[in-house]
Amino acid sequence: MAVGERGTASQPQVWAPEAPEGYEDLVRIDQGGFATIYRARDTRFDRAVALKVLHSENLTARQLRRFRTECLATGRVSSHPNIVTVYDAGTTRGNRPWLAMEYCSGGSLASKVAAQGPLPVADVISIGARLCSALSAAHESGILHRDVKPANVLLTTYGQPALADFGIASVFTADDTGSIATETTAYTVVHAAPEILEGKAGSPAADIYSLGSTLCTLLTGKAPFAKEASAGLAPLVSRILANDLPALARPGVPPELEQLLRRCMAAEPQGRPASAAELGLALSELGQRFSAWGDGENAVAPRTKTRRRFLIPGIALVALTALFLSWGPSRQAAPTTAGDSPRNVAVTQGLHKGELIVSWDRPTRDDVLATVVYQGAGARARAVVRYATSPRTLPEATLRGLASGHQICLSAAHLVSMDDVVTHSLSPVVCAVPR
Repeated sequence: MAVGERGTASQPQVWAPEAPEGYEDLVRIDQGGFATIYRARDTRFDRAVALKVLHSENLTARQLRRFRTECLATGRVSSHPNIVTVYDAGTTRGNRPWLAMEYCSGGSLASKVAAQGPLPVADVISIGARLCSALSAAHESGILHRDVKPANVLLTTYGQPALADFGIASVFTADDTGSIATETTAYTVVHAAPEILEGKAGSPAADIYSLGSTLCTLLTGKAPFAKEASAGLAPLVSRILANDLPALARPGVPPELEQLLRRCMAAEPQGRPASAAELGLALSELGQRFSAWGDGENAVAPRTKTRRRFLIPGIALVALTALFLSWGPSRQAAPTTAGDSPRNVAVTQGLHKGELIVSWDRPTRDDVLATVVYQGAGARARAVVRYATSPRTLPEATLRGLASGHQICLSAAHLVSMDDVVTHSLSPVVCAVPR
């Protein structure tokens, strides 16, 4: 959830007793399942801020961990000019955690594209270079953003892009054994790297993939896999895993830029630029050449021959690849996040040849919107059961067209939130042989 202006409200949306001390005139500008963002006035400095207030004073351990991760991650790097600045944090008198941040009056890039359409090519290159600088600083500080997308890039009062919403960032910390551990919760599917959908650990390369997807969205007005996203979660996940990238199909885009963005979205992490700094340098050089050539469009940012414009400082649906290393009904893989995976997954024979029926316990968590059933090491999404349209106490999905006489292994994962966000909530693997 970004911290820029998304809408206009005429009345304050929070009672005065719930406003943190030192902040007044709260007006709601955005809301998600986890928290609400308000524009507020910081009375101590007489400035507008974005105030993120969590919805409940009785938070789960996961919600508290997510909030603390956001504070830690953003605080480490918020001095960067292309990362939203954090000013303060605390709890309200009603015991609700809050975070005060830079107020970005320009809104998000997602809102800008929705209102104006695709951005000028020169602007996209410039934005990409600046975001590479921000990601490079984050990665050097041991932070993976994990949710780079147009909605999480805001425009400051001075028109600069600023990376926001480190709420699901991975912060590298030392655990009790001295090893390196990460805290992760979720990610946005449409911009997620294939390895993330396969349940593998995040890396800087995954952030680079998401940045490439974001820049493609700014160039074309829609995400590379937007067509599949509109058709449903299963086609979306399958297309991303197949890495079947569509052409940009926009006049005036230099072939070098399209090739570079395709590298960013390569199926394998090692096929992508080695670092955000390397990608930023490539964008910077391309931006200079592009400014010299001209892009043939009417709406182009002013050309410049200086490198300063592009200067780079020194430089969670989960699939089954990792779980299917060993096949067979006698061995089951443990869920990635204990307690959150679909429980008691069972497989029985269907009525017809090549059919299996998968069932599981209905989830008790209110934020679970659907359960996705996966098949095979290629992490193929076979079925999605949405609870808003499935009143059964025991949900189930019938899989058809399976190979008779061959062992099929299946698992399930929860879909949560309202923004196509998933958690690492993979159930144990269950195998069967359809007749």
